[in-house]
Amino acid sequence: MNIKIYVIAKKYAIAFLNLYFDRISDKDIETICSLVQFLKLNKKLCIFLCIPSLSESVKKKVLIRVAEKFDLFEPLKKMMFVLLIHKRIEILEKVLEQVIIYYRERKCIKLFKITTSHLLSKSQKNDVVIFVEDMVKGKIVTKFFVNSKLICGFRIQSKNFLWERSISKQLGDVKKSIFKQVGLW
Repeated sequence: MNIKIYVIAKKYAIAFLNLYFDRISDKDIETICSLVQFLKLNKKLCIFLCIPSLSESVKKKVLIRVAEKFDLFEPLKKMMFVLLIHKRIEILEKVLEQVIIYYRERKCIKLFKITTSHLLSKSQKNDVVIFVEDMVKGKIVTKFFVNSKLICGFRIQSKNFLWERSISKQLGDVKKSIFKQVGLW
Protein backbone atom coordinates (compact mmCIF):
# COMPACT_ATOMS: atom_id res chain seq x y z
CA MET A 1 0.00 0.00 0.00
CA ASN A 2 1.22 3.48 -0.82
CA ILE A 3 2.39 5.09 2.44
CA LYS A 4 0.60 8.38 1.72
CA ILE A 5 -2.70 6.54 1.16
CA TYR A 6 -2.10 4.53 4.34
CA VAL A 7 -1.54 7.72 6.39
CA ILE A 8 -4.62 9.43 4.98
CA ALA A 9 -6.78 6.32 5.47
CA LYS A 10 -5.54 6.00 9.05
CA LYS A 11 -6.44 9.64 9.78
CA TYR A 12 -9.97 9.19 8.44
CA ALA A 13 -10.39 5.96 10.41
CA ILE A 14 -9.16 7.45 13.69
CA ALA A 15 -11.33 10.55 13.23
CA PHE A 16 -14.32 8.29 12.53
CA LEU A 17 -13.65 6.20 15.63
CA ASN A 18 -13.10 9.28 17.79
CA LEU A 19 -16.56 10.48 16.83
CA TYR A 20 -18.54 7.23 16.79
CA PHE A 21 -16.66 4.62 18.84
CA ASP A 22 -19.43 4.44 21.49
CA ARG A 23 -22.05 3.77 18.82
CA ILE A 24 -20.20 0.97 17.00
CA SER A 25 -20.88 -2.64 17.91
CA ASP A 26 -19.08 -5.85 17.02
CA LYS A 27 -21.96 -6.57 14.61
CA ASP A 28 -21.23 -3.29 12.82
CA ILE A 29 -17.58 -4.32 12.48
CA GLU A 30 -18.69 -7.63 10.92
CA THR A 31 -20.76 -5.61 8.45
CA ILE A 32 -17.75 -3.45 7.66
CA CYS A 33 -15.70 -6.64 7.09
CA SER A 34 -18.33 -7.82 4.61
CA LEU A 35 -18.23 -4.46 2.86
CA VAL A 36 -14.43 -4.61 2.63
CA GLN A 37 -14.67 -8.08 1.05
CA PHE A 38 -17.25 -6.74 -1.40
CA LEU A 39 -15.00 -3.81 -2.33
CA LYS A 40 -12.02 -6.13 -2.81
CA LEU A 41 -14.04 -8.30 -5.17
CA ASN A 42 -15.58 -5.29 -7.00
CA LYS A 43 -12.66 -2.93 -7.63
CA LYS A 44 -14.56 -1.41 -10.56
CA LEU A 45 -17.06 0.18 -8.16
CA CYS A 46 -14.45 2.55 -6.69
CA ILE A 47 -13.09 3.23 -10.18
CA PHE A 48 -16.64 4.07 -11.27
CA LEU A 49 -17.07 6.42 -8.31
CA CYS A 50 -13.84 8.23 -9.25
CA ILE A 51 -14.96 9.17 -12.76
CA PRO A 52 -14.92 12.99 -12.76
CA SER A 53 -17.57 13.35 -15.49
CA LEU A 54 -20.17 11.51 -13.39
CA SER A 55 -22.37 13.79 -11.35
CA GLU A 56 -22.12 13.71 -7.59
CA SER A 57 -25.83 12.84 -7.33
CA VAL A 58 -25.28 9.63 -9.34
CA LYS A 59 -22.35 8.71 -7.13
CA LYS A 60 -24.44 9.35 -4.01
CA LYS A 61 -27.20 7.10 -5.37
CA VAL A 62 -24.67 4.31 -5.87
CA LEU A 63 -23.37 4.74 -2.31
CA ILE A 64 -26.94 4.75 -0.97
CA ARG A 65 -27.64 1.47 -2.80
CA VAL A 66 -24.49 -0.08 -1.35
CA ALA A 67 -25.43 1.19 2.11
CA GLU A 68 -28.92 -0.31 1.80
CA LYS A 69 -27.57 -3.61 0.51
CA PHE A 70 -25.24 -3.96 3.49
CA ASP A 71 -27.63 -2.32 5.95
CA LEU A 72 -24.91 0.12 7.01
CA PHE A 73 -25.36 2.23 10.12
CA GLU A 74 -25.76 5.99 9.69
CA PRO A 75 -22.26 7.14 10.77
CA LEU A 76 -20.67 4.85 8.17
CA LYS A 77 -22.89 6.31 5.45
CA LYS A 78 -21.77 9.78 6.52
CA MET A 79 -18.13 8.75 6.28
CA MET A 80 -18.65 7.42 2.75
CA PHE A 81 -20.22 10.73 1.73
CA VAL A 82 -17.38 12.68 3.35
CA LEU A 83 -14.87 10.66 1.32
CA LEU A 84 -16.94 11.35 -1.79
CA ILE A 85 -17.07 15.10 -1.08
CA HIS A 86 -13.33 15.20 -0.35
CA LYS A 87 -12.72 13.35 -3.65
CA ARG A 88 -11.08 10.43 -1.83
CA ILE A 89 -13.69 7.72 -2.35
CA GLU A 90 -11.00 5.52 -3.95
CA ILE A 91 -9.51 4.92 -0.49
CA LEU A 92 -12.82 3.74 1.03
CA GLU A 93 -11.59 0.13 1.30
CA LYS A 94 -8.36 1.20 3.02
CA VAL A 95 -10.22 3.49 5.44
CA LEU A 96 -12.62 0.67 6.37
CA GLU A 97 -9.69 -1.72 6.93
CA GLN A 98 -8.13 0.85 9.28
CA VAL A 99 -11.44 1.31 11.11
CA ILE A 100 -11.54 -2.45 11.74
CA ILE A 101 -7.93 -2.55 12.94
CA TYR A 102 -8.20 0.41 15.31
CA TYR A 103 -11.62 -0.61 16.60
CA ARG A 104 -10.24 -4.02 17.57
CA GLU A 105 -7.16 -2.39 19.08
CA ARG A 106 -9.29 -0.09 21.26
CA LYS A 107 -11.51 -2.99 22.33
CA CYS A 108 -8.48 -5.26 22.96
CA ILE A 109 -9.75 -7.80 20.45
CA LYS A 110 -7.02 -9.87 18.82
CA LEU A 111 -7.35 -11.29 15.32
CA PHE A 112 -5.96 -14.78 14.78
CA LYS A 113 -5.37 -16.46 11.45
CA ILE A 114 -5.60 -20.21 11.93
CA THR A 115 -4.24 -22.29 9.07
CA THR A 116 -4.70 -26.05 8.98
CA SER A 117 -3.54 -28.74 6.59
CA HIS A 118 -7.12 -29.95 6.10
CA LEU A 119 -10.71 -28.81 6.64
CA LEU A 120 -11.90 -28.82 10.24
CA SER A 121 -15.35 -29.69 11.49
CA LYS A 122 -17.29 -27.12 13.47
CA SER A 123 -16.50 -28.86 16.78
CA GLN A 124 -12.78 -29.03 15.90
CA LYS A 125 -12.82 -25.29 15.10
CA ASN A 126 -14.49 -24.65 18.47
CA ASP A 127 -11.76 -26.67 20.21
CA VAL A 128 -9.05 -24.63 18.47
CA VAL A 129 -10.80 -21.36 19.42
CA ILE A 130 -10.98 -22.50 23.06
CA PHE A 131 -7.26 -23.40 22.91
CA VAL A 132 -6.40 -19.92 21.59
CA GLU A 133 -8.62 -18.18 24.16
CA ASP A 134 -6.86 -20.10 26.95
CA MET A 135 -3.44 -19.02 25.65
CA VAL A 136 -4.37 -15.38 25.09
CA LYS A 137 -6.77 -14.69 27.97
CA GLY A 138 -8.86 -12.15 26.10
CA LYS A 139 -11.39 -11.61 23.37
CA ILE A 140 -10.39 -12.97 19.98
CA VAL A 141 -11.62 -13.13 16.40
CA THR A 142 -10.54 -16.10 14.31
CA LYS A 143 -10.31 -16.76 10.59
CA PHE A 144 -9.71 -20.30 9.38
CA PHE A 145 -7.76 -21.20 6.23
CA VAL A 146 -6.56 -24.44 4.67
CA ASN A 147 -2.98 -24.89 3.39
CA SER A 148 -2.03 -28.45 2.44
CA LYS A 149 1.68 -27.50 2.51
CA LEU A 150 1.56 -27.63 6.32
CA ILE A 151 1.49 -31.43 6.11
CA CYS A 152 -0.62 -32.70 8.99
CA GLY A 153 -0.74 -29.79 11.39
CA PHE A 154 -1.87 -26.28 12.08
CA ARG A 155 -0.56 -22.77 12.57
CA ILE A 156 -1.99 -20.01 14.76
CA GLN A 157 -0.82 -16.51 13.97
CA SER A 158 -1.68 -12.97 15.02
CA LYS A 159 0.05 -9.60 14.81
CA ASN A 160 2.61 -10.55 17.48
CA PHE A 161 2.01 -14.26 18.17
CA LEU A 162 2.94 -17.42 16.27
CA TRP A 163 2.37 -21.05 17.23
CA GLU A 164 2.83 -23.92 14.80
CA ARG A 165 2.80 -27.68 15.02
CA SER A 166 3.20 -29.45 11.70
CA ILE A 167 5.38 -31.90 9.80
CA SER A 168 6.38 -29.02 7.53
CA LYS A 169 7.77 -27.06 10.49
CA GLN A 170 9.61 -30.12 11.80
CA LEU A 171 11.19 -30.70 8.38
CA GLY A 172 12.24 -27.04 8.28
CA ASP A 173 13.79 -27.37 11.75
CA VAL A 174 15.72 -30.48 10.65
CA LYS A 175 16.94 -28.65 7.53
CA LYS A 176 18.05 -25.67 9.65
CA SER A 177 19.84 -27.97 12.08
CA ILE A 178 21.74 -29.71 9.29
CA PHE A 179 22.75 -26.38 7.74
CA LYS A 180 23.99 -25.16 11.13
CA GLN A 181 26.08 -28.30 11.58
CA VAL A 182 27.84 -27.84 8.24
CA GLY A 183 28.23 -24.09 8.73
CA LEU A 184 25.85 -22.91 6.00
CA TRP A 185 23.35 -21.22 8.35
